[in-house]
Parts: sequence; C-alpha cells; structure tokens
Amino acid sequence: MTARVLAVAALAFALAAAPAQAAVLNPLNPCYASTGPATHELEDVVVSGEGFTPTWAVEVLVDGVVIASAPTGSIGEFEVKVDAPYQPRGERAFTIEVRDGATSVATQSRVTDLAVSMRPRRAAPNRRVRFRGRGFMRDAPVFAHYLFGGKERKTVRLGRPSTAPCGTFRARRRQIPVKKPRTGRWIMQVDQKRAYAPEPDPVWVRLPINVVEVFREP
Repeated sequence: MTARVLAVAALAFALAAAPAQAAVLNPLNPCYASTGPATHELEDVVVSGEGFTPTWAVEVLVDGVVIASAPTGSIGEFEVKVDAPYQPRGERAFTIEVRDGATSVATQSRVTDLAVSMRPRRAAPNRRVRFRGRGFMRDAPVFAHYLFGGKERKTVRLGRPSTAPCGTFRARRRQIPVKKPRTGRWIMQVDQKRAYAPEPDPVWVRLPINVVEVFREP
C-alpha cells in the first residue's frame, strides 16, 4: 500500500515538473508582393504559432512596429493576418516578431514590389527588347497578353516558373509579336495565366505601348 502511494506521488511530481512547450511560429511564405501603399495593395501575411501563454494575447510586430494583436487558445495557439510591408522598388527582408510579455519569437521573410520593365522604352514594334519583372511567385510560367482596342490580339510566354523567392524573370522578345501591328495604343498585360482575363488572380501588370507611323524621306 505504501509503495503504491509513493509511485503515484512520484508520477504527479514528474508531470508537474515537465517543461512547458516552447513557443514557435509557423513558417511564412518565402516572399510577399507589394503593389502600392494602400491596404488592398499589400499581400496578406498569415502569422500563426503555438506555445505562447494560454488564454492570453500576443502582439505582432512588423519590423519592430506593433501591427496587430490576437488572443491565444488553450495551448497558446493563435493566428492573425497582417499586411506585408510596402516596398516601392526592389525587394528586401522584413521581420515578424510575436510576443506575449513573457516570450518573444521572431522570423523573417521577404517583400517585393510587383513590376515589369522594358528596355529600351522606345523601339520599333518588331525589335527585340529586354523585359524584366518581379513578384510573379506562382508555380506557373509568365505570359504576356497583347491587347488592342480592348481585345486580345496575341499571347506569348515570357518565361518559365521562377525559382527565385520573389518570382523574378528576364526575357528578350519582340516588343509586339504581331505582324504589322496597327498604329495606336497597345496594352501588354503580364501575368501567370495562359488564357487572358481582365483581372487575373493573383497578380498582373499592364504596360502601355504606343505605336506611331514613321514617315521617312525619300
């Protein structure tokens, strides 16, 4: 009888002395897109984790600034969405920190602007130009849809799915891959959809191209 009581007491002590689960954050995406400073132009960052103080609250900081707070559950779990930082040009690393007053855990990801550039900017329609872009992070090729008068005239593939975290690509193509393009305003829409759509999900960039008639002296 005495031995049984001692065994139960020892088990209770062992459970009480078990270390608390360490606070952890779930992995973020490798990179997030920023198309402008407005909230709807910034990609959502889903921040989640567990092991924080149970039934309490955590603060979420982006680059050292408190952006949001969220309640924790019975095992210290939480989930909250915050805006990715605004990045007007290029890409950079940013830090997400979560703290509850007793614990602080940080992790990093990257943010990029969503952009496509063409060099040279002025060229004959049939001349090959250099295209560069970033922010196309889906596991899909990059396509260019050429529009004139509001209608799709041609679609070409600009590049394979990017292996870079922030979805960069480079390509060299004819400025307008259409035989004898009409003079006027063309729109080149770059996205990751094989079929043209006016607002494809999730990202797209439009470049205007003006085709003018050039008269040469005899």
